[in-house]
Amino acid sequence: MRGVYRRVRGHLLQRLIVKSRLAFNPRRPVEIVGYLSMAAGVGESARLCAAALSQVGREIVLADVSTHPDEDELVEWTSEQISGGQPGSRIWHLNPPMLPRAILKKGLGNFTRAFNIGYWAWELEVVPAEWRNAMHYMNAVFVPSEFTRRAIAPHTTAPVIVVPHPVTERPAADGIRQKFGIAEDAFLVSFIFSAGSSINRKNPQAAIEAFRLFSAECRNAFLLMKASGNPARDEALRALMQSVEGDRNIRIVIDNLASSEINGIIRDSNAYLSLHRSEGFGLTVAEAIMHRTPVVSTGWSGTADFCDPDNTWLVEPSLIPVIDDHPEFADLKDAVWADPSPLAAAAHLKGIYSDPDGARRKSEGARDYLMRHLAKHSYDKALSRLSAMQAS
Repeated sequence: MRGVYRRVRGHLLQRLIVKSRLAFNPRRPVEIVGYLSMAAGVGESARLCAAALSQVGREIVLADVSTHPDEDELVEWTSEQISGGQPGSRIWHLNPPMLPRAILKKGLGNFTRAFNIGYWAWELEVVPAEWRNAMHYMNAVFVPSEFTRRAIAPHTTAPVIVVPHPVTERPAADGIRQKFGIAEDAFLVSFIFSAGSSINRKNPQAAIEAFRLFSAECRNAFLLMKASGNPARDEALRALMQSVEGDRNIRIVIDNLASSEINGIIRDSNAYLSLHRSEGFGLTVAEAIMHRTPVVSTGWSGTADFCDPDNTWLVEPSLIPVIDDHPEFADLKDAVWADPSPLAAAAHLKGIYSDPDGARRKSEGARDYLMRHLAKHSYDKALSRLSAMQAS
């Protein structure tokens, strides 16, 4: 039944949605539509957008279309300057597979009463048919990286503008090492991922392999992974957890954690390790940089926009065909993604371990690089750019 729904949604529902004919109106409030009360990455994307626009004085309206809201303490988010006025534009922080349900929830007739902007984070160079079908009803598309822009832009005549997630240094909980039984003098390596967005794409297996190579020489090392997912229903996550059973220096946590606790993990780590195969942006990588944590990352896809080549430890990968049973990637032909080397990543970890003072200096440089990138590509500037396009 799920397969039938996906086909109907991708090839019928997407085509039934009518594009708005309204021009972008900068004098009206901006409505942010998304999973605002969910701890998922797309929910965080919407919350970051709302906070950023509110902070620069833009009038905003919030529309929460969450399918299964999380407990409030997991989200830890508030926004100011919320308007109740009729929006002139909307930013839909939902990828195309999520859009038909949300648009129907708000009303098909209501959809055409504003200038609609999709915020889409796609992770490969080949774009699925459902995403291409959704492009016909968006007036503009915001994307988190130049990598995603290059993939999306050839398939639409609408403006496609790079707007990275407006990452900030947010509150981080104390006592993280004590909470998870990690020695204060341990060299802590962390990685945070969602198994639901393709565990193969997030590639935690390579991170574990790299860590084992590194920890063979650095005995006080500890790897803490925070995974979102249910191993009882996810065979790949279950297998990953079984692969580290009995290893006292590796722990995979699947507990629900508040965002401040996740920030605490990142802040209190000696290194953040992301050997992803591909990212549309790479939010946790950016968050690690913002917290001045040395970052070892795959040198390809969305993270390449903001990972300073001089101050982050990049693993330049070979590219291999995408083989994945995730519904988003299963039928894509000629798609490739990265195959980062665990051996090269282990060498980077050893370099950070051997020169902690140098690593801290580099992490400051990485943060400066990221902040310049974010300032150059803000939501406010993107909306101003749309205004200029309307006026010309």
